[in-house]
Amino acid sequence: MRKALVILGLLVAGVAVYATTGPYILPTSVALGPCFKDWTSPTSYSPRVSPMEQVRFQVGGVNAQVCYSRPSARGRTLFGAQDALVRYGRLWRMGANEPTLLFIDRPLRLGSVALDSGRYALYAEPDSASWEIYISTSTFHWGNQISQAVRAQEVGQTTVPVDSVAFVEDLLIAPLPDADDAVSLRVAWGSTAVHIPVSTN
Repeated sequence: MRKALVILGLLVAGVAVYATTGPYILPTSVALGPCFKDWTSPTSYSPRVSPMEQVRFQVGGVNAQVCYSRPSARGRTLFGAQDALVRYGRLWRMGANEPTLLFIDRPLRLGSVALDSGRYALYAEPDSASWEIYISTSTFHWGNQISQAVRAQEVGQTTVPVDSVAFVEDLLIAPLPDADDAVSLRVAWGSTAVHIPVSTN
């Protein structure tokens, strides 16, 4: 009986921690952490059309990781003012399913925003000429449920121009080397791409 109570207590404590902090307990200075599915969503219990991707890279000695899900175009109009999957002027999680997450184990700069080590959600407000990229410390919300509570935890935003590229069927977020220990995060889908500068200064 006592053993059962101990197990029950540990289970309740684990659920309480998960409910308040999500699956990431250790600080990023200890472990960036794997890309977890949000098991509070029913979609996590069946095969997904948009698979989860984990991208690891370094910037001037800073270890970084991006977790995102990769939707396919499948003949749809992706970005636009009307009848598009991602409407201009509306917030978008830059992927599917869970929010797109950025983990860093030391401070760095994303665009014009200085970030401390930690875990962040990235989302965008696309337009035809530029995207506004928002960074929030809220990482435990369903992807496109970008509520006022999520927005209240924003630590900054940065604007990046839009490029036209050869068609990309599956959403791709990938680091591209830049000069002076910097990279740019390339976000490409369809014929649209943006490059978000990432540096240590």
